[in-house]
Amino acid sequence: MIPKLLIYGAGGFGKEVMDVARRQNAATGQWTDIAFVDDVCPERAHYGAAVLRFDDPEVREGLREIEFVIAVGEPAGREKLAQKLREAGARSGKVIDGSTLVADTARLADGVVITPFCSISSDAVLGAHVCVNTMAIVGHDVEVGENTVISSQVNVGGASTIGAGSYIGMGALVKEGVRIGSNSIIGMGSVVYGDIPDDVIALGNPARVARPNSDRKVFK
Repeated sequence: MIPKLLIYGAGGFGKEVMDVARRQNAATGQWTDIAFVDDVCPERAHYGAAVLRFDDPEVREGLREIEFVIAVGEPAGREKLAQKLREAGARSGKVIDGSTLVADTARLADGVVITPFCSISSDAVLGAHVCVNTMAIVGHDVEVGENTVISSQVNVGGASTIGAGSYIGMGALVKEGVRIGSNSIIGMGSVVYGDIPDDVIALGNPARVARPNSDRKVFK
């Protein structure tokens, strides 16, 4: 049976993901319907689509016929929703803009979202619920951990590793072979020449650790 797609999060990023999903569905016809699911949005219709709650009967009782992607910009929020979906036994889909170049040897886990004009190179690995935003480049043999967000116009050099739950800010440049830890934030426009540990915020050119990422908040 052809499933329905639910985009978890009806905010600004949710609208961007909805645009990509609609284009993808126009080309592939893989979903019968596309809607939002959002547990706090007061509206029941938004951006030309229905807004459901996760606990609505049509969601809970129809999980076998639904695929989910997460459209929340905070890695910690993505992690929380991904766990909720796993515990419910929900399935995750993939939303990938048709303008993106994905190498045949790249491996994309369930829940991955890739917006327009990105490049995912040879043997790159994107973990579950990774988001790659507009015009970002993920080089060859790069490994990106689950729930990580790579913002627009980021360039991640070949054979680099980014841990789970991290956030790479807009326009950041990551040198080849670098390791960025889990649950870390790289500030926008930063240039990463060396390894960055887990659980920190790093900024600047060259990027240096500024402070611990104690509250795991990107947008304050």
